[in-house]
Amino acid sequence: MIYELMSKGTLAKLPDDMAIHGMPSCPSRKVLLLLPFNRYLQGGVALRNYERWTVGRIGDGQDREIFLYDGEQKVLSFGDGQRVTLSADVVTELRAALRSQMPPPGEHLASALILRGLLKDESLFADDCFLNDEEVMALELERHLTERMAYWAIRFALFRNDYESVSRVKTWLKSAGDVFERGGALPRVWFSLADMPGRRAMEEIEALAFSLDDLQRMNAQSSRPVVLYSKTGYLMLSEFGGTEKEPSFRVWMFLPAPLWNEMRERRKLSIREIVMASWGYLDGLEAERERDGYSPVVSLPRSDR
Repeated sequence: MIYELMSKGTLAKLPDDMAIHGMPSCPSRKVLLLLPFNRYLQGGVALRNYERWTVGRIGDGQDREIFLYDGEQKVLSFGDGQRVTLSADVVTELRAALRSQMPPPGEHLASALILRGLLKDESLFADDCFLNDEEVMALELERHLTERMAYWAIRFALFRNDYESVSRVKTWLKSAGDVFERGGALPRVWFSLADMPGRRAMEEIEALAFSLDDLQRMNAQSSRPVVLYSKTGYLMLSEFGGTEKEPSFRVWMFLPAPLWNEMRERRKLSIREIVMASWGYLDGLEAERERDGYSPVVSLPRSDR
């Protein structure tokens, strides 16, 4: 994909087969952005799963690596006072263009084996030949939403060494695997390092009929977790982390009353189990959205979308 950065800071799509004299050969290049001052930014794939972005001058033959992050603008300095600013929207669009040409990161078999261990009674994973064939399994998972969400959540978590996320998915599947399949309002979650959530999170929580005084009273409690009820549902405050490698942080979880009644009253889950299971489910939803940004393992539409 080839783009040009326009004077207003937006992107213009150019023909993919456009010849650009002086550009160095780069077999792994997937995205190319032509910049002012005869400069360029190119994105490619390194070691199959990793983005690699470099900037250089056309005809120079040298480049340097930079790092791009979704939602953050990037200022490129080239010396002699030459600077180019990529807006947050442009950075996000460029990264999305590159990801759409990349296979999803992570190892299939390790993820599938963990999922099989969690779903021991599920005949879907009984056949080892089926389990070892990523394309066949991906095709079958298109018909099983919960299993698909869990698979991608585990796969992405393993890729990032986020074993806490794997633990949350395990709690979701074991304790509340079918709870969220019934539709209706979903849980919501916010995080804070400080005593109170940020302003935007506060506004969203207040919209659920919890006041600032409510949150301050919850935070003042010496023990965690803390639960508060309103006409819209239940707000839970839990604390996680607090190890040598990870500072403690607060998790504010909202649960609509029907979900609370099912997990707390009927299934007798602890507050921490409810938070972990709900958070694991939300990890699955996020993994689904993230997965859609990569090139498909199989080129077939999903039946439940």
